[in-house]
Amino acid sequence: MRISKKLLALIILISGIIGFFVVVPVHYALEKTSTDKFCDVCHEMDPMVIAYQDDVHSGKGKTGIKAQCVDCHLPHDNIVKYVYQKAKNGVLEGYSHFFDEPEKFDWNKRREEREHYVFDNGCTSCHATVIDSKITSEQAQRMHAHYKKLLGTERELKCASCHVSAGHGIGLRNYLEYWRPTYKIYEKKMMEEKIKAKKGFFGDEYKPSAEEQAFMDASSAKK
Repeated sequence: MRISKKLLALIILISGIIGFFVVVPVHYALEKTSTDKFCDVCHEMDPMVIAYQDDVHSGKGKTGIKAQCVDCHLPHDNIVKYVYQKAKNGVLEGYSHFFDEPEKFDWNKRREEREHYVFDNGCTSCHATVIDSKITSEQAQRMHAHYKKLLGTERELKCASCHVSAGHGIGLRNYLEYWRPTYKIYEKKMMEEKIKAKKGFFGDEYKPSAEEQAFMDASSAKK
């Protein structure tokens, strides 16, 4: 059975319209949920977002290049993996935010698992030639050669294996300590630093938590 040109054109037109109304909303949703501002909707991400703003990856470098959270924390080898991982993260993190106790998460402990949520192809999608670059330091060249040698073996390294603070700077550990002090004796000082950090980041939009407000009220009462 032969399809007439008019029918074929109609099928193509309808398919194009349907495709447009499917692709555009999906693309819009992916774009709007891929920024650091969106990630900071969940207050438990505050220390990570604040630390990110101090790091070169936030656009503060000499070149002005800026990486978003998804550039590092989602796979970039194909669109299917990207969308799947993004959806999976959204479900798991959404559940944790609404039904768990995220304020009790030990983020320093979770940093030890960074190789599972920082993807190498995210790094190399920007740093495309750094692995074989001859203009980096001799130490970097040796380490990158070692990295290549171990690829596909049981001892395989990830970018995050060595670049521990990439994306959030060395200050992340301090911020995490402000939010969840290791030692009780430092809780007061850490709360002061936490409030200071949040005020500095959020400015006039800073809204203290109940705990922070109680701390500030108690401090004011003592003056």
